[in-house]
Amino acid sequence: DIVLGARSAVFAPIPTERLRLIVVDEEHDSSYKQETVPRYHGRDVAIRRGQLAGCTVVLGSATPALESWWNATRRGVATLHQLPERAPGLSLPAVRVVDITEERRHQGRSNHLIGPTLAAGITQCLQADGQILLLLNRRGFSSYITCSSRTCGWVLRCDHCDVSMVEHRSGAVRSGSFVRCHHCETAIRLPSQCPDCGKGVARLGLGTQRIEEELQERWPVLAEAAAMHRVDSDSMRSMHDFHAALGDFAAGRTRVLLGTQMIAKGLDVPGVRLVGVINADTAASMPDFRASERTFQLISQVTGRCGRGSAAGRVVVQTLDPTSRPITQAARHDYAGFARSELADREALRLPPAGRLARIVVRDPKHDRGEADATRIATQIAEIAGQDTRVRGPAPCPIARIADSFRFQVEVIAPSASRLQTILGHAKDRLLLEPAARIAVDVDPQSLL
Repeated sequence: DIVLGARSAVFAPIPTERLRLIVVDEEHDSSYKQETVPRYHGRDVAIRRGQLAGCTVVLGSATPALESWWNATRRGVATLHQLPERAPGLSLPAVRVVDITEERRHQGRSNHLIGPTLAAGITQCLQADGQILLLLNRRGFSSYITCSSRTCGWVLRCDHCDVSMVEHRSGAVRSGSFVRCHHCETAIRLPSQCPDCGKGVARLGLGTQRIEEELQERWPVLAEAAAMHRVDSDSMRSMHDFHAALGDFAAGRTRVLLGTQMIAKGLDVPGVRLVGVINADTAASMPDFRASERTFQLISQVTGRCGRGSAAGRVVVQTLDPTSRPITQAARHDYAGFARSELADREALRLPPAGRLARIVVRDPKHDRGEADATRIATQIAEIAGQDTRVRGPAPCPIARIADSFRFQVEVIAPSASRLQTILGHAKDRLLLEPAARIAVDVDPQSLL
């Protein structure tokens, strides 16, 4: 029997004596981590089930999680098998990293988000009847709404969260614009003028809807039915929509597939001759120690969708920082080099996988009470932990308020999993982590936002 499924399939009721093989495909994918109670990582559960059953566990990825690479190359608890070449007859595509700031200097007054290099590639590919994959890992139209006056300073922020609201378009007309918070889902009409000074509003930043509009304006053929699909969580309302879009692309009816990370892996379409990364900096700018790893993985994965047919493929990566290490190493297809340099940085700071991390988040509608609880937790855990463990915080979370609750975090960085569990066990015994409704403990967090 074969059991095939998503993250929860790891709990399939297969008798231990019958379990012979577990395969975790794209094991680096952060979606294997469940972020709500009960928190678990599907990859780690799979490894543990394999240990209990005495069976083989295969973790497959072109860009392994650094924890998995560490376990294989440093700890020796896993065996590393590498496929250094693509299937016979196929070569990795050439990747060009483009400084989008420099390109814009030569565009004159044009405010195009697709620079000249990528635009030329799109034109050539369309003329040659090739297919194109365009990645922008940010949905919506404009990600930042502010006053058009340079002296006012007003920014449209969510009333319930400490984030700016994102403009979305309803249909093809500007009058259908509204703004939404991507954290509490509050949605309102886009104001026509600044509420502070009465002047107009400026739409800054970008999203997949804005790129879709630019593509259809500059290449009218893409405005035809099914010529282009936008794939993000706004346009793909169901799995049927998603599979229909991928089916059109695989059949050649769709020329351009524009989307978020949903399109970055799993696609095997021989007709793709060009991959464009609209903005490679979206993940790299996040206040998270895994930001470089995610940037490298995303660029590498989407690059791998190109050049799978008889025609050679090429990739254009637009960035504000063409010297960025994860971007340049992804362009060279140098996973080993990236892993080596990134792990050196993690070791210096004792961050995972060199250490083990637990993040404790305190949520409270009252700012002072939440801060006091976080201070109490940090102080007492520091007393429990001793010299071999670092306790950082308390500090406001990068997103300090969501859905009217203030958020404070405490990070506990221990030298080993057993040491971390001992510390958390003592904290639990002292009732430091109660009530669970307001205090969340996340071991090996995949996001620090």
